[in-house]
Amino acid sequence: MVPLLTLNALSSGLGHLGVAFENNHIRHVDTYGALVNDCKTNITCFVRSSESKDVLNILKKFPKVSYYVGMISHEAYNFKGVFNEVFNLDTDALSLSENYRNKLIDALSSVGLDREAVENKFKEPPDLGINFMVNKVFIQTPGPEAGNIIE
Repeated sequence: MVPLLTLNALSSGLGHLGVAFENNHIRHVDTYGALVNDCKTNITCFVRSSESKDVLNILKKFPKVSYYVGMISHEAYNFKGVFNEVFNLDTDALSLSENYRNKLIDALSSVGLDREAVENKFKEPPDLGINFMVNKVFIQTPGPEAGNIIE
């Protein structure tokens, strides 16, 4: 269900994992990398537990997930799905996240953002993985295809 054309954005784009609860109130958490399973059915988003308390509490009652990921180029996608599990990240995932965060720091600094500010945001590693099964993927890149489902 995870289209091949989205893999680059998933591996190097800025991500936000969102949830909705009563009366369409929302919460989201920044992600610090993501991993797609081999079958391309599930995504694991890397998050910091210190930033995820509200999202994790909501997922216990309302398991629907919306994961937005976008590139500096404005290429962007929204993945809708259902929460599976949360777990502590292993050394492989932490290594992936470190590479992701270092590339992101370089990319954001190269377009004029203050490097120290970017490092302050992205240097601290995540410690949790939030895994969800993908049901639908939408194009969010500005343009005539925005909002369309990717089949």
